[in-house]
Amino acid sequence: MHAETQSSERDVTHPSQIDGSTPDLQTRFGERLREARQKAKLTQAALAEAAGLTQQYVAKIEAGQINPTLATMAAVARVLGTEIGDMLRQADPPAK
Repeated sequence: MHAETQSSERDVTHPSQIDGSTPDLQTRFGERLREARQKAKLTQAALAEAAGLTQQYVAKIEAGQINPTLATMAAVARVLGTEIGDMLRQADPPAK
Protein backbone atom coordinates (compact mmCIF):
# COMPACT_ATOMS: atom_id res chain seq x y z
CA MET A 1 0.00 0.00 0.00
CA HIS A 2 2.89 2.36 0.74
CA ALA A 3 4.26 1.84 -2.78
CA GLU A 4 0.89 2.84 -4.29
CA THR A 5 0.94 6.12 -2.35
CA GLN A 6 4.43 6.93 -3.57
CA SER A 7 3.49 6.10 -7.16
CA SER A 8 0.40 8.29 -7.14
CA GLU A 9 2.31 11.18 -5.54
CA ARG A 10 4.87 11.05 -8.34
CA ASP A 11 2.14 11.18 -10.98
CA VAL A 12 0.56 14.39 -9.68
CA THR A 13 0.81 17.23 -12.17
CA HIS A 14 2.13 20.48 -10.72
CA PRO A 15 -0.35 23.34 -11.30
CA SER A 16 2.22 25.25 -13.36
CA GLN A 17 2.38 22.33 -15.81
CA ILE A 18 -1.35 22.22 -16.58
CA ASP A 19 -1.35 25.24 -18.88
CA GLY A 20 2.04 26.54 -19.98
CA SER A 21 0.57 29.99 -20.67
CA THR A 22 -0.58 30.47 -17.07
CA PRO A 23 2.09 31.33 -14.50
CA ASP A 24 2.00 29.30 -11.31
CA LEU A 25 0.81 30.91 -8.09
CA GLN A 26 4.35 31.49 -6.83
CA THR A 27 5.29 33.43 -9.94
CA ARG A 28 1.96 35.28 -10.05
CA PHE A 29 2.27 36.35 -6.41
CA GLY A 30 5.79 37.65 -7.06
CA GLU A 31 4.64 39.64 -10.08
CA ARG A 32 1.70 41.14 -8.21
CA LEU A 33 3.92 41.92 -5.24
CA ARG A 34 6.33 43.86 -7.43
CA GLU A 35 3.47 45.74 -9.13
CA ALA A 36 1.80 46.65 -5.82
CA ARG A 37 5.12 47.65 -4.22
CA GLN A 38 6.03 49.91 -7.12
CA LYS A 39 2.53 51.43 -7.18
CA ALA A 40 2.95 52.18 -3.45
CA LYS A 41 6.32 53.77 -4.28
CA LEU A 42 8.13 51.48 -1.83
CA THR A 43 11.58 50.03 -2.26
CA GLN A 44 12.13 46.35 -1.58
CA ALA A 45 14.02 47.37 1.55
CA ALA A 46 11.17 49.56 2.84
CA LEU A 47 8.58 46.83 2.22
CA ALA A 48 10.82 44.25 3.84
CA GLU A 49 11.35 46.34 6.96
CA ALA A 50 7.63 47.05 7.36
CA ALA A 51 6.74 43.37 6.85
CA GLY A 52 9.52 41.99 9.06
CA LEU A 53 11.47 40.45 6.19
CA THR A 54 14.82 41.04 4.53
CA GLN A 55 15.25 42.88 1.23
CA GLN A 56 16.85 39.75 -0.24
CA TYR A 57 13.79 37.67 0.70
CA VAL A 58 11.42 40.19 -0.93
CA ALA A 59 13.58 40.15 -4.08
CA LYS A 60 13.40 36.35 -4.23
CA ILE A 61 9.61 36.39 -3.78
CA GLU A 62 9.26 38.94 -6.58
CA ALA A 63 11.48 36.81 -8.83
CA GLY A 64 9.35 33.73 -8.15
CA GLN A 65 12.30 31.93 -6.57
CA ILE A 66 10.65 31.42 -3.17
CA ASN A 67 7.23 30.07 -2.27
CA PRO A 68 6.23 32.36 0.62
CA THR A 69 4.18 31.14 3.57
CA LEU A 70 0.65 32.40 4.12
CA ALA A 71 1.95 34.45 7.05
CA THR A 72 4.50 36.16 4.79
CA MET A 73 1.89 36.75 2.09
CA ALA A 74 -0.44 38.27 4.67
CA ALA A 75 2.32 40.50 6.05
CA VAL A 76 3.25 42.00 2.67
CA ALA A 77 -0.41 42.35 1.64
CA ARG A 78 -1.12 44.22 4.89
CA VAL A 79 1.79 46.61 4.31
CA LEU A 80 0.61 47.21 0.74
CA GLY A 81 -3.03 47.72 1.78
CA THR A 82 -4.33 44.79 -0.25
CA GLU A 83 -5.46 41.22 0.27
CA ILE A 84 -3.73 37.93 -0.52
CA GLY A 85 -6.49 36.96 -2.95
CA ASP A 86 -5.95 40.10 -5.00
CA MET A 87 -2.28 39.24 -5.31
CA LEU A 88 -3.04 35.73 -6.59
CA ARG A 89 -5.70 36.55 -9.17
CA GLN A 90 -4.90 36.35 -12.82
CA ALA A 91 -4.89 39.65 -14.64
CA ASP A 92 -8.10 40.43 -16.48
CA PRO A 93 -7.86 39.48 -20.17
CA PRO A 94 -7.54 42.40 -22.57
CA ALA A 95 -10.89 43.75 -23.86
CA LYS A 96 -11.76 42.73 -27.39
